[in-house]
Amino acid sequence: MRSDEKNGRRIVRERSGGDCEARIQGICTGRAESVHHRKNRSQGGSWAPSNLLHLCGDGVRGCHGWITEHPAASYANGWAVRGCWNPEWIDVHLGREVVRLDDAGNYQRRQEEG
Repeated sequence: MRSDEKNGRRIVRERSGGDCEARIQGICTGRAESVHHRKNRSQGGSWAPSNLLHLCGDGVRGCHGWITEHPAASYANGWAVRGCWNPEWIDVHLGREVVRLDDAGNYQRRQEEG
């Protein structure tokens, strides 16, 4: 495992506290089991924490599987990021909150407009 992968995984585990970050209602098992790339590595996505989510399931089950199988909803919720976008600039729905992730393992809650 490369050091950037190891570091990214460590930071995301710390950020999540072992809980699934997406928490998709009716799908989520609660416990994070896998790391998901919001921007696919094949599209230039990295192991930076802003590009990663700690999710229940894997690519075929749980929140991770649901995100993989439902790309339109995943883009709309920030769980997936298009190749031309920077994950740090894209809001992501984590449970009932909308946040921006950074590469230090923090997230900033988005302020309501108006």
